[in-house]
Order: sequence, then C-alpha cells, then structure tokens
Amino acid sequence: MRLVLIALAAGLLGGGGSAHAAEPKYSPAYDRCLAAPSGQSTAGMIGCIGAELKVQDARLNRAYQAAQKRMSLPRQKAALTKAQRAWIAFRDADCASLYDQDWGTLSRVEANSCVLDRTARRADELERFRQAQ
Repeated sequence: MRLVLIALAAGLLGGGGSAHAAEPKYSPAYDRCLAAPSGQSTAGMIGCIGAELKVQDARLNRAYQAAQKRMSLPRQKAALTKAQRAWIAFRDADCASLYDQDWGTLSRVEANSCVLDRTARRADELERFRQAQ
C-alpha cells in the first residue's frame, strides 16, 4: 500500500527525477499500519500518515539541531535557519495545493502524503548536511 501512495505522490509531484531517486526512510510501523485492515480506508491511511509524520518530524528536528551544531560560524547557522524556514513554508504551501474539498477524500491523502514524503526527505538531507567535510 505504501508503494501505491508513493507512486501516486511521485506522479502528482513530478517525481522520478534525481532529487527523488531514493525512497525516504520510513519507520517499520508505517508499513505495518498501512498493511493493517484499518489502514486500507481513507481515514486509516490519513491516520497512518499522521502517526508517521510525528516520527519523521522528530527525526527532522534532531537532524536540524545536529546540522546546526556542525556549523562553526554564526552566519552559517543563520543561513541554515533561513533555508529551513523557507523550506517549511514551501513544503506547507506546495502540499496544501494538492487538497481541495471539491476533489474528494483522496486529495487529503495526497496532501498528507506530500507532507510526510517531503519531511522524511528533508530529514534525510539534514542528516547528511555537512557531514563529509
């Protein structure tokens, strides 16, 4: 089921490019949630996505704090803070554009999947941020 959601999100977001080549790291609980009978309905999928978003948001915050600690100068920290704030604004606005009440309940799943996917991918990026230097 997660692969269906990922494929759906990739199609909607123009996925397939190199920026989206690797699947983000999701918790094993997310797959189990989507595979459970309760995860098969729209409300169930949204519930699974919401639970995983909490996990990924915590991972994102840890990765951001760790990246901040790797910055040695105040201007570097400020640049990362500015980028992170802009990224959050973009993620929220872009994913919100996928939902409209006139588009049916699947658009809620698409919008929520977008937030989850983007959050997990950003956590992946921040975990690698400036580690090679």
